[in-house]
Amino acid sequence: MPYITDEPARGAIADLRALQQSGLQTFKRYIHGELPVPPIWRLTGMRPTEVGLGKANFSMPITPWLADGTGIYWGGLFALFADSPLASAIWTTLPAGKVLATSELNISFLRPITKQTETIIGHANTVHSGSQVGLSTVLITDQQGRSLAFGSSRCLIADFPVDPDASFPEPDLGPTDTVDPYLRDVPASDFCNLQEFGKWTPIDLQRATIQENRTHPIWQFTGYKPTRVESGFFQATLPSSPWFSNGSLSINGGLLAWAAEFTMGASVYSTLAPGDLMASLDMHIRFTRPASIGTDPLTLTGRVHHLGRQLRVASSDIENAEGKRVAMATGSALVIPGGARMLSEGMKPEDIIASATAMQRK
Repeated sequence: MPYITDEPARGAIADLRALQQSGLQTFKRYIHGELPVPPIWRLTGMRPTEVGLGKANFSMPITPWLADGTGIYWGGLFALFADSPLASAIWTTLPAGKVLATSELNISFLRPITKQTETIIGHANTVHSGSQVGLSTVLITDQQGRSLAFGSSRCLIADFPVDPDASFPEPDLGPTDTVDPYLRDVPASDFCNLQEFGKWTPIDLQRATIQENRTHPIWQFTGYKPTRVESGFFQATLPSSPWFSNGSLSINGGLLAWAAEFTMGASVYSTLAPGDLMASLDMHIRFTRPASIGTDPLTLTGRVHHLGRQLRVASSDIENAEGKRVAMATGSALVIPGGARMLSEGMKPEDIIASATAMQRK
């Protein structure tokens, strides 16, 4: 099965011209097409749409590439997206020659992404911008203005002096023979027959997925590969693809957050009864060291720590090939009894989740 991450990446990496002006001026140049965008934007289609001092709005199209094999869009996609407007809002406050890195990201999921969601929009604002630390918040809505998620971030700020008058060449932007990945047709998923989905025991379906090399669209998009599952435990690998660069030599924090949330969710899914489903409620991730692009794959390990009747709590560790921790995440999920059967019968994911949350309030 071909993976997008097997292709040479396209987009600007280590473009020093982006540091020759203030963050605000740099983002205006991105919006006006005066600077080439980084690979993670080319991969997903996310773009800055409006910036001001301490503010950044981004948009990202929701395509079938981002769904799992049942057509569900997992909550980690909000984290994948949110990291960019959150960091960018802080960057707009910085002078030339400054860089930042996300050290902490929190997301609360309010409504699910559905097939009717065409675009998600992030409205980020800076709360604090100091000499070493910046804080920001983001509200994520759909194209109709409905609130989908809320998040916050802490970023570390550092000096990266660049001669403002130097003439730097444009970086290699990669191949031009095909369109960007998010614009391409999505291959059919071989994960399972949706009409049979509600009859499977979740962990048996996961084991079959690993043994038979089944996949999801989002896995083909990112190169994510499961390797081991036990009850309450899930492990996978993620390539350190240059596609995941946000312009630096490190993997975008939002992409790592998506992978961590998916791994936590998979560990929770392994504990469910036949016919049940789960919905992520929130996640918190801390980044402990950069994950360099172009190195060996990362290893993700998810574990369930609380097995409540309605609520499950899990964690995920991300380690590099040297066994050093890159990030650590925690999250919670709501158990939806009979949710998989409802999905098999044609009920929409948002209606399933809405009915489950309504029952929880009673």
